[in-house]
Amino acid sequence: MSGRSIYKIWNREKTRKFRRMLLNWYRHNRRELPWRSDPTPYRVWIAEVMLQQTRVRAALPFYERFLERFPDTKALACAPEHEVLAAWAGLGYYARARNLRRAARQIVREFGGRMPRTLDTLRKLPGIGRYTAGAICSIAFNQPRPIVDGNIRRLISRLHGTEHRVSEHFFWEQAAELVPVGRASDFNQALMELGALVCLPVKPLCASCPARSLCVAYGKGIENHIPAVRSGEAPQPVELVVLTIEYNGKTLVSHHNPAAYIPGKWCLPTQVLESARSPIPAATSLARRILGTRVQVRAGCVVRHSITRRRIIAHVFRVDLLDPPRMRAEKYRWVKLPEAERVLTSSLYRKALFSSDV
Repeated sequence: MSGRSIYKIWNREKTRKFRRMLLNWYRHNRRELPWRSDPTPYRVWIAEVMLQQTRVRAALPFYERFLERFPDTKALACAPEHEVLAAWAGLGYYARARNLRRAARQIVREFGGRMPRTLDTLRKLPGIGRYTAGAICSIAFNQPRPIVDGNIRRLISRLHGTEHRVSEHFFWEQAAELVPVGRASDFNQALMELGALVCLPVKPLCASCPARSLCVAYGKGIENHIPAVRSGEAPQPVELVVLTIEYNGKTLVSHHNPAAYIPGKWCLPTQVLESARSPIPAATSLARRILGTRVQVRAGCVVRHSITRRRIIAHVFRVDLLDPPRMRAEKYRWVKLPEAERVLTSSLYRKALFSSDV
């Protein structure tokens, strides 16, 4: 049902009991994470953006390196985009990194480099939606702002035993009633922690849950059926032809990327492969068109890569020039290998560059 919810907000006594149970559990079970030991607005912001599409364990080494390279808003705002993308490489969903830099520049320009403290102002920044703004306000500034992500939706669904479809408004309404004044920072982190460690999507660890006595789904024995599992959108398959071309000790990189969903200002010469076309003639045609001369194309490796809901298969070819190149330079540059490695911020192209020998 999408209208008014049949599930009621808890009364004050039940709400206070849940808060007490959760905060006590969190005090003894919280993970030691770098943004928790020093929850400045900037550090919380970077952490929350990284964790939008990335698990904590995978994000930790990236977080440490990113903060070392860009320790504050001003450092991030002043950095060239390709450096920010290079520091982000491996996390995927690169629009997050671009929005971080854009937002940092706006914060420096409009607020002197200091993170805004209000929810509405934060939500006007690129890449900061309702959840991220609420996380910054509650965790960094201890403001009683609700947060709702997948873990918290699942947790609330089980607590209330939502066997029927409910609106998004329901989850935000419940979260807003639960968050306590004065303990918002710990409480919201405790909610996220319980969802991440105990109230798992499949086979939740109910025996370890501090709130199982309040949980309707646990009481009814339906915790494995709530919320209903929804099949995600299948990744879109994409095939590419990627060329590695060397001449006089330099590698050719391109400023034109026909696969715009792959991040970075520079790429290797690339063509999206039409379904009916074979990779070898497509690679030969692309090399001749770029170089304007006779070429010999040799099949190299196949690089498999997943990014932004796409499953990419890149057919990599090594190109040997039989005559000097005759090409227009505005879209291409010949660079030495260390510079090629630096400017190719996508791991797909770096893998292609160093795995293409036959």
